[in-house]
Amino acid sequence: MLETDILVIGGSAGGILTATTAKRIYPDKKVVIVRKNKTVMVPCGIPYIFGTLYDTSKNRIPDEMIKSAGVELIIDEVISIDKDKKVAVLKSGEEIKWDKLVLATGSLPVIPKWLPGHDLENVFPRL
Repeated sequence: MLETDILVIGGSAGGILTATTAKRIYPDKKVVIVRKNKTVMVPCGIPYIFGTLYDTSKNRIPDEMIKSAGVELIIDEVISIDKDKKVAVLKSGEEIKWDKLVLATGSLPVIPKWLPGHDLENVFPRL
């Protein structure tokens, strides 16, 4: 069984920021991120607006940023959480015992029905 001080489930913007900040503030703590996908896309358009990301093929958050911060990255899926025992079970069968747990798995957008045009053809909410 793997043991960690801080377990972050979800490896996109919220999870990465949480894990790297925790490691910076508490350098003596072990921090682990578990995420489902091998790669993570940049979650917003700001880098395109300001011209710092010129090509959609580079629209990935590099894992090196996470690893160089001293955060361990596991590509797997958490299938169950036992909050009393403080254990998460991965799809691979591995178990992770934690002291602190952060769920950073994202959310679903709210579609504002009051906004004119929300129901027009070729308007696609990101779900």
